[in-house]
Amino acid sequence: MTPEDADAPLLSLLRENARMSTAALARRLGVARSTVQSRLERLERTGAIRGYTVELGPALRARQVQAHAMIAVDPPQQAAVERKLRSMAAVTTLLTVSGQYDLIAMLAAESTEALDTALDELRACAGVKSTTTSIVLSRRFER
Repeated sequence: MTPEDADAPLLSLLRENARMSTAALARRLGVARSTVQSRLERLERTGAIRGYTVELGPALRARQVQAHAMIAVDPPQQAAVERKLRSMAAVTTLLTVSGQYDLIAMLAAESTEALDTALDELRACAGVKSTTTSIVLSRRFER
C-alpha cells in the first residue's frame, strides 16, 4: 500500500469536515493520534493539502444568488483576465475549459443586483471577448 492509498481515508474524512480534531480522525481511522498528525504534516508540507476552508451551510448558500459565466478570452490577455477575476470577491471558482469558451467563472452574490454588478465588471475586463451566463436555480446534489 502506498502512502497515497493510506492517506485516501484521511482526506475523505477531511472533505466531510475539515475541522475534525486529530483525535476524532484517529478514532475514525483506527490509528494513533500521532500517526494522523504526522500524515497531516506531510500532506501539508508536500502541498497535497493547501489549507482548510469554510463551506457555507445550506441556509446561507440558499440566500446567495449563484451563476456560471462562460467566458471567451482574447488569448494574449488570458493571464490578465485571470488576475482580474481572481481579485473579484464574487468569483468563487475559475476553471479553464476546452471548446467555444476558455473559462468558466462561478459567481456568488447576496442579491441579483450585486450579481449583475459583478457580471458587468467581468464583461468590462479587457480581454473578455464574450460571455454567456446561467443563473443557478437549485442544487439537486453536490459531492
